[in-house]
Amino acid sequence: MNSNWTPAARRLIDKRLWILGYVSEDFQGDLRAIDSLREHSSHIDAYADFAFQLQPDGQFIGQINDLALQEALAQSTAPLILFHNFNGKTFDPQPIRSVLSTPASQRDCIRHMMDLLPDTAAGVHVDFEGVEAPYRIPFLTFLESLKVTLHDRGLLLTIAIPAKRSEREAPGYDFAGIGRLCDLITLMTYDEHFSGGSPGPIASLPWMTETLDYTSLYIPHEKLLLGIPVYGYDWSNEPTAMVSMRDIPELVDQTKARLLWSDQAVEPYFYYWRGHVKHTIWYENELSAKLRLGFVKNYRLRGIAIWRLGYETSRFWQEVTSKLKR
Repeated sequence: MNSNWTPAARRLIDKRLWILGYVSEDFQGDLRAIDSLREHSSHIDAYADFAFQLQPDGQFIGQINDLALQEALAQSTAPLILFHNFNGKTFDPQPIRSVLSTPASQRDCIRHMMDLLPDTAAGVHVDFEGVEAPYRIPFLTFLESLKVTLHDRGLLLTIAIPAKRSEREAPGYDFAGIGRLCDLITLMTYDEHFSGGSPGPIASLPWMTETLDYTSLYIPHEKLLLGIPVYGYDWSNEPTAMVSMRDIPELVDQTKARLLWSDQAVEPYFYYWRGHVKHTIWYENELSAKLRLGFVKNYRLRGIAIWRLGYETSRFWQEVTSKLKR
């Protein structure tokens, strides 16, 4: 192991159980994540700031969330800076293709990442989604160089990877290689049904079980964080909308919907009509989240990663503490 970890990185490494929260904004001045970071800091060990978007030239646009950073440092929550390829609508594979295409472009990209890191960061969180099969090996090469660069500075390499149940799914991600190179790994066990697809569970229990069974063949359990969604989707023949866990009760009130429960998915859902338009909502509530937290113990995982801070309720935190932080 590295002996020259920074204090922030060392604190995290020494933690037996991690609770990581993602910090992001849905609109200018969206302070929900910051409020959550402040209010629940005693439970949150690290946060990942959805800060920088990859461009085709290997540069990044975006900025550090200074409010989150100040809040975290005041509460000794470890900051991870997240680098992603989300262009506002979708995770765009084009910048990834271009950065991974040559050793020189990989080096430039890593150099730029280092320039953007604040001194107080505990490490980097890579959220490159939609890596395609031909880039499987170049992606590992990239992660290996990034790891060497970060470890030289005493910083952690952490990553978010898609949940998959077989080698055929998301073939651009070599789980064994990623498990070897990265210090900590969020398994994105959410968006089983996503905004661009047909309605269904956000993270059904059988699906989560299959993804964990597959992942644990390749990735050491002590490096894995279980992705915990605190949201749902509202599907209709209009564009799909995301609904946070904390906003669901009000929507149910407004629409007089009857709450339903899927025993198979172990997740709640409901329907409502607006005019002649039928809406279908699947979502996570405090009970379904509590049942998913059981996976941490069953699979001896390192902890959980919550997408995202500010969507959850205070009752959700009660479940987290009673289930994990005893």
